[in-house]
Amino acid sequence: MGPYRTIAAAGLATALAVVLAARSAPASDLLPPAIGAADGSVAGSRVADPLTPAGALFSNPAGLTGFATTTYGGSLGFAGGRGGIEASAPAGFEESNDLFMLVPDFGISIPQGRWRLALGSYGATGSTFDYGPDAAHGVPNFLSETIMMAFPLGVAYELDERLAVGAAVEPVFGQLRTHFIQEGLNFRYKVNGPGVRGMLGVSWRPTDTLAFGLGVRTPGRAWLGGSMPVAGTGRQDVDVTLKLPAQIFTGATWRASERVTLSASMRFTNSSTLGHSVIEYEQTPQANIAFVPDAKDEWKLSAAVEYAIRDPWRLRFGCSWASHIVGSRGANPLIFDNDDFKLSAGVGYDFEHWTVDLMLGYSFYTDRRIGADEALVFPGKYYMDHGAIVAVGLLHR
Repeated sequence: MGPYRTIAAAGLATALAVVLAARSAPASDLLPPAIGAADGSVAGSRVADPLTPAGALFSNPAGLTGFATTTYGGSLGFAGGRGGIEASAPAGFEESNDLFMLVPDFGISIPQGRWRLALGSYGATGSTFDYGPDAAHGVPNFLSETIMMAFPLGVAYELDERLAVGAAVEPVFGQLRTHFIQEGLNFRYKVNGPGVRGMLGVSWRPTDTLAFGLGVRTPGRAWLGGSMPVAGTGRQDVDVTLKLPAQIFTGATWRASERVTLSASMRFTNSSTLGHSVIEYEQTPQANIAFVPDAKDEWKLSAAVEYAIRDPWRLRFGCSWASHIVGSRGANPLIFDNDDFKLSAGVGYDFEHWTVDLMLGYSFYTDRRIGADEALVFPGKYYMDHGAIVAVGLLHR
């Protein structure tokens, strides 16, 4: 296959980060760890009792029952990272890419007796991969830019003071603009379209200090389509039906004392299904390729501690580990990912009915070395130098 057959898939896989609900970057951030400044500061470990309505809509809609009054708010995050490849073939080819993007979210929960009605939005803009050309090694420029937004609508119900259930439907909308050259053909197009998926959740509080949570995101679909010019033949359609994977979130929160709260969670994502989605070109089917070649399932583990220094201040610290979802036979400069370990910290400040949250996060990655017998495009070293996020949130109760 031509060395750039995977570029279209790579751009769309970048968009998936937000279809799955938040920010995208190389590494396991293809599946975002959390939503918002508050829940992000605890690495998404508060599945049992999310800190914000948007966080509940992301991991466990039953957690909406934790908001006894009308609660609304949002966050704005700034995420960045730098990754690259040092290829062994062609020898001497090295390329890196800086990524910067905005990550907004919003959510509102409205109580109606034992019911909670909620809606939210989250997504990312500015997700751009732009690798410059390398004429010495015969590598042209390639580019992908994505915008993806999700708009969940949720409901929760308190069965009794200890047990609650919830559900949500999540419409999504995405757009991809990409440009690459394959075997002399100039691929330049934009595709966009809607999608949908669902979610169910359960929260159980066996005691006043202990809570357990379960969230299940159903498989979904997103339909993206567009067209591109083809020299001598006019235009050709470009289509992909994304098979969005199922996810399972489990977690527990323990209020160890008046000041200390501990939480932990585990997430499984059936992300291997992404390998069954195919980007299809009407007139050049030889360029068709799986959305995520050699896709793997993901496991993510999180833990965090929250410490109430004194009113109105709180400190939060979190950590998480996630496995990679792109296998060695699918890695290329735009879609490779690595196992990663994340550290996060946050501070919350209450005044009147408002809470301000500030969150900082940093990722540590393991390098991957892919041999010529496995590489889809370039064998060699795939690495991430760094990945970081800063977010600020505002919540009203």
